[in-house]
Amino acid sequence: MIITLQEIKEYARIDIEEDDQLLQGLILAAEEYLKNATGKEYPENDNDGNKIDYDLEKIYLQLLISYWYENRAPAGRTGEDFNHMTQSLMLQLQLK
Repeated sequence: MIITLQEIKEYARIDIEEDDQLLQGLILAAEEYLKNATGKEYPENDNDGNKIDYDLEKIYLQLLISYWYENRAPAGRTGEDFNHMTQSLMLQLQLK
């Protein structure tokens, strides 16, 4: 996992446990989305066994998961600011 439940709860300021299962599902979906969109794998450790920090990826995931969590309507428009910001981050991650 790139991001933990605790990290997303702290970022989104969620202090209830009732939505933990929902958040876990959103984390899995967001990480899968990131892998599919970048075409990259995100191993926990590098070839030398050192833990890899995915700081930019975590920011992207925090934004995406928080957005999905707050906007759970079955259909609707994505905010223009959200699109521009996340598209810029995704481009950086794809080129990384």
